[in-house]
Amino acid sequence: MADIGYFEAWQMWLDGRSTLGNDLFGLPMIWWGRAGKIAAFVSGMTILLDIAGTERLVSFADRLHAVVQAFWSRALTYSFSIGAFVLAFAWVAIWDNVWSIELPVPAGLPGLGVLVGLLKAVVVAALLCLAPLAVAGTILLIDKVCTRLPTIFTHPRAVHLRVVAAVLLVAGFHFDLLAS
Repeated sequence: MADIGYFEAWQMWLDGRSTLGNDLFGLPMIWWGRAGKIAAFVSGMTILLDIAGTERLVSFADRLHAVVQAFWSRALTYSFSIGAFVLAFAWVAIWDNVWSIELPVPAGLPGLGVLVGLLKAVVVAALLCLAPLAVAGTILLIDKVCTRLPTIFTHPRAVHLRVVAAVLLVAGFHFDLLAS
């Protein structure tokens, strides 16, 4: 890949040639475009949340918190009613995927195949325990973030957030366009 300069990249783009396949400041152009997309998305969401206003964000956070609380209060009941079915299905799906992994086992060591099988069973059990924890943790994290979100836009220095969002939007669009 050729390492091109900033103005050379713009000249290529203006000439109708793709900048993909080249490096800009040592980073492939595809990654500049991806970073631009991410920056534009984050800044756009920040701007939309600011436009929505604190009152709407507080209302949304309250409704989301109520849903999460209702979910947690009924979680135990649901776990007894459909939990066994879901657990059995997950066990079969995870067991099938993990058991299909082929690990090279030397033929001269007796009992190593049993040890590998035991290791696979431990992996299945760990995945079955970690998956619900990951889902629960994600739900709680979203609840906490949405609860704290309105206070960010009412802070006295929130103007800095708005300026950074605007700059990120322009810079993100710029690099996404340059990488096209």
